[in-house]
Amino acid sequence: MTNKKQAKTRYTNNPDVLDTDKESIFDKHEDMKTVDPIPVEELNEKVKDEQHKSKTKDSSATDKRY
Repeated sequence: MTNKKQAKTRYTNNPDVLDTDKESIFDKHEDMKTVDPIPVEELNEKVKDEQHKSKTKDSSATDKRY
């Protein structure tokens, strides 16, 4: 696989969006392969947005992730 293609598919191959070569917890058990993980950073941003409703568009987890 070329480096360009590998960089493009890195986030789709790793469901918990962590840059690692280790086996994911979702790959270890058969029943965990259908679970969608909740990105912790995004969840934290949503909680902060709920607390500070007037500043909801000041931060974005997507900008930090990519």
